[in-house]
Amino acid sequence: MEADIRVKISGFCRELGDETLLLLAREEGKEPVYLRVRAALESGRMDREFEADLDVLSSMVEDSTGHGLFPSATRGYSPLPGMSGSAGAQWWSCPRDRCAGRGRVMAGRPTPVCGVGGEPMTAKPLTR
Repeated sequence: MEADIRVKISGFCRELGDETLLLLAREEGKEPVYLRVRAALESGRMDREFEADLDVLSSMVEDSTGHGLFPSATRGYSPLPGMSGSAGAQWWSCPRDRCAGRGRVMAGRPTPVCGVGGEPMTAKPLTR
């Protein structure tokens, strides 16, 4: 199943918290690809090669670990039959609206930070 570009960006951004992906890319000769993806996200100029570069990094991770870079789970909310409105659940969302975000907002947990811009993620309602 093909991942949505925003899910792919989220998968990459999650890895920016440490150097594991960068070190693997360096070891596999893919550091220029990693750096291009990061620079594109930082500048907001994601050209047609951008998604292909993300796919290269995911394949590299899969070859090394047996698991891809992109999450396979999706999120969503649908009201029960006969019910309408929101469940009140919130999702940590990208402050630049470039990726699919980082998980459900839960009381008492710290606000995650965008790996690219260093800005706090924003809480938005969980939608379909």
